[in-house]
Amino acid sequence: MRKLITSYSHLKAVLWTAVLVTAVTLGACGVDKPAQGVTEAGKSGPAKAGSPAGSPIKACELMPQPEAEVAVGQALPKTAEDGTLGMCTRSAEDFSAGAALTVGEWEAMKTAATSRSVPASVSGVGDEALNLNGSNGSLLYVRKGSKGFLLVLNGPKIDRLPDHGLAQEKVLASKIVSRL
Repeated sequence: MRKLITSYSHLKAVLWTAVLVTAVTLGACGVDKPAQGVTEAGKSGPAKAGSPAGSPIKACELMPQPEAEVAVGQALPKTAEDGTLGMCTRSAEDFSAGAALTVGEWEAMKTAATSRSVPASVSGVGDEALNLNGSNGSLLYVRKGSKGFLLVLNGPKIDRLPDHGLAQEKVLASKIVSRL
């Protein structure tokens, strides 16, 4: 039970970090303007704003369920996506494990990554990558051009690893970078 509480607490922290990153991203992008993709007479059309930066790519398309499950090492049947915030979360039935992705502008992502501590530089993924390692997983921030994303994996199999899942995050992040 304590491990579940720890994982849930970590998931809450990750989600709050993602919300912070998204808020900073939205503020930096001037999202108070009307959304593109709304047709005449207020009828909804195919919106191009799949992320805060206006990208047509949805976060869950960048992180397919099978790839997230391989990275975490277990089934992740629950999916939550918020296109406005550029977020995708895939989790276990009991929320004991999960994969979370937030996509946005790199400068906002980097600001969020460096606001509370000094992240370690990570090589081998994207144009630039930063890692914040904790006792229950790690936060991997990755840049490709002016875009960026935050990837977080957690769960019993991840939490036990000496690198807190950084190697698995790098593998999944490389696949995400190729789609960004």
